[in-house]
Amino acid sequence: MYGFLVGFQIFMVLGCFGFVILMTRQRENELSKLMLCIGFLGVIQNAGYLLELFSKDIGEGMIAVRVEFMGGAFITTFLFVFAARYCGRKIPKKLEGIMFALDGIVLLCIWGYRYTPIYYSCVTFVEEGMFPHLILEKGPLHYVFLLQMIFQMAGSFAFTIQADKRAGKRNINVLALGGSSIFPLLGFACNYLHLIEGYDAVPAFEALGIIAFGVVIACNHVFDITITAHEEIIRSMDEALLIVDADGGFVEANGKAVEQLQGLTRYKKGERVCTENLKEIFDSDNYFEYSSGGHSFGVHANKIWSNRVLVGYAIVFMDITQSKKQIEEMKILKANAEKANKAKSEFLARMSHEIRTPINAVLGMNEMVLRESTEENVKKYSMDIKSSAQALLGIINDILDFSKIESGKMEIVSAEYEFNSMLNDLYNMFSLRAQEKGLVFNVTVDSGLPSKLYGDDLRIRQVLANLLTNAVKYTRKGTVSLEVSGKRDGGDVVLHFLVRDTGIGIRQEDIPKLFSAFERIEEDKNRDIEGTGLGMNISLQLLRLMDTDLQVESVYGKGTQFFFDLRQGVVDAEPIGSFQERAKRAAREHTYQASFTAPEGEILLVDDNRVNRRVFCGLLRQTKVQITDVGSGRECLDHIRQKHYDMIFLDHMMPEMDGMETMHRMRQMEDNLCKDVPVIMLTANAIVGAKEQYLEAGFDDFLAKPIDQTKLERLMMHWMPQEKLHSNT
Repeated sequence: MYGFLVGFQIFMVLGCFGFVILMTRQRENELSKLMLCIGFLGVIQNAGYLLELFSKDIGEGMIAVRVEFMGGAFITTFLFVFAARYCGRKIPKKLEGIMFALDGIVLLCIWGYRYTPIYYSCVTFVEEGMFPHLILEKGPLHYVFLLQMIFQMAGSFAFTIQADKRAGKRNINVLALGGSSIFPLLGFACNYLHLIEGYDAVPAFEALGIIAFGVVIACNHVFDITITAHEEIIRSMDEALLIVDADGGFVEANGKAVEQLQGLTRYKKGERVCTENLKEIFDSDNYFEYSSGGHSFGVHANKIWSNRVLVGYAIVFMDITQSKKQIEEMKILKANAEKANKAKSEFLARMSHEIRTPINAVLGMNEMVLRESTEENVKKYSMDIKSSAQALLGIINDILDFSKIESGKMEIVSAEYEFNSMLNDLYNMFSLRAQEKGLVFNVTVDSGLPSKLYGDDLRIRQVLANLLTNAVKYTRKGTVSLEVSGKRDGGDVVLHFLVRDTGIGIRQEDIPKLFSAFERIEEDKNRDIEGTGLGMNISLQLLRLMDTDLQVESVYGKGTQFFFDLRQGVVDAEPIGSFQERAKRAAREHTYQASFTAPEGEILLVDDNRVNRRVFCGLLRQTKVQITDVGSGRECLDHIRQKHYDMIFLDHMMPEMDGMETMHRMRQMEDNLCKDVPVIMLTANAIVGAKEQYLEAGFDDFLAKPIDQTKLERLMMHWMPQEKLHSNT
């Protein structure tokens, strides 16, 4: 019998040690750490009692008892804490502290048993009986500790029963924990019944409880978070989930499936839910729609494989009833939005054409007056006409630019440009405006800046023009200044632009409103100042497209300054020199010199507006190019049958046959003598996407009305046969 007990105790030690090894292989978390501690304590407790079985006297026996209690004093407390946390119960920190404190006191009393006879009041060693053993007479602390152990074991068992009831179904993991927590009670029963004289069964039964839970951990993957997560996900899914075997037999369904799919509760495990051939359905398409009880479901079927064998299907039913309604509503809203957007685009195109067409005539004919008139008062009137027409054109351009930015179709197009030329244009444009208001217009430019840069000079001009326009408009006396400086940064230059005025200034609380579209500051005080309220918003958006930002500083009643930094590529690093000296030498009178002549060149101009044709011809008079102008698409087709031209300018919106249709017919004509001739779309339609639309339709280039003299000449120099061009520079 003694040999059996020794072997049994060795098995308990090895079993607890195996449990420790098992726990070291689990995913590390708080619960697995607690169980690892319990396993170590079980090894120490049973190893200590194994030593006690081999003891020969009271000294050896009490050494073994001390080792045994190093584990045994704490095991039930650790198991109680683990059971509470595993079952989702919270133990007060003070209670935990009291229990561990009592365990520590018991251990101290065991180690100093000679001086503290309150746990064991008397210790003796006897050699009679089945084997030599200690006789330990219990003191008062023993019964206090026993009550704590009984409380802990009963509490652990109660936690597991409550957790099992909350789950709504049998949980082998929870029940195994509950059973293992009361195993030591069987050991106490054996001791009090004296079934084996001298043998303490408590350590062995505590070890059996630990080993039993180890078996459950190994078989049911208690600490495998993936399995637990899968179960929790299935239970808490918002979608209905039905699991069937490969033959369509019912396996499991979550609560949502039982709630949404009528009649599902009547099926037992293995009973066929799906009568169709599932494999054929799901092999061809793993998604279809299903209706039940007034609801529409999107059904996803996922195959379940086990060792490459199809064992079933996890079928997810997504309630798409509301989604389908929303999709239908969104389709209607989208159609209405597209219709409204199309109407807006058509309106902008029509507005652009209808307003730009007469402005083109006004500016064009006025340009002829400026070039040909010798009377000073007539020239003065013409300059007033030009200024007003350009202001009107600026308003239209602001509206169209705002539309482009709003739709995300505004682009920055970089190219080489003469920096000095841009500054000269701005000086010429605003020096006259400032002079008319009695203002001083100062331009200060760093003479060391590069002369030729790479960037979108048109958009930079637009931003600076907007800032200078506002500075002149809102300054009643004093000075408007443009200051340009910069510094080299590798192959680039970082330019610093500053526009300063001594105008009315802006209140600090009004600065955020400055960049809002269609909003003007202090409207009641500035009713006499024209403007749409779009210029500053457009300037800000353009600068952001160029990766910079517009800054503003202002003192109300004293003036404002706007500034921004802009990186530009350097094409020619030669310094621009003194801008002030060139400005002083600039001609005060309006002069014009064509950049080329082409007396042998022949152009066909197609435009239904007679005045516009006269303007076009007048703008190109100095180039000496031969121009044939006609008033309709039909006349255009007749002319290209009879003669070859070097270029064709074709208006868009014409009666009977517009420019798009004329272009289409030109491409289809067999007897067209101008098949390889560049065709330029000449139109007042400058809305977002217009240029792309014309190029896609087959046009070679695009020229917007009112016609810009420089752009017209640049375009002709690009497309006109080079041998017919004679440069004037």
